[in-house]
Amino acid sequence: MVGPSQEDTEGLRAAIEVREGVLVASVSGQLTFESALRVLKKVSDTAKEKGVNKILVNALGMRGEASTGERYDFGLEMVAHFKERGMKPWLAFVGKPPSMDGFAVRVSQNRGLGIEVFTSLQDALSWLAKWPS
Repeated sequence: MVGPSQEDTEGLRAAIEVREGVLVASVSGQLTFESALRVLKKVSDTAKEKGVNKILVNALGMRGEASTGERYDFGLEMVAHFKERGMKPWLAFVGKPPSMDGFAVRVSQNRGLGIEVFTSLQDALSWLAKWPS
């Protein structure tokens, strides 16, 4: 197990650690498009550095709401960011409306990213367990 690291960003904060082959990012704070992108980049860079292709983003502590346009753009950014790094990860996002409604996830799925959204951590972990490391 790698010890947790804290990433302070304007708006959002992410505690990142690797547990049993899964990179777990616990995200909290106020949602902004810019801080969500910074957290995404930190999470993906850490996963690449640690050689992990299963990522769980626990956003149950995230507050706020993004516009539909921001959600669409975030979905596109996720795909582009992982593609630029040569990564094909499995991503499970856990969150609840209004912060997370699954639209950005659908945008990413439609462009080939292995990603899903859940409302419970156990469901997300069960889904990740189905995929090869």
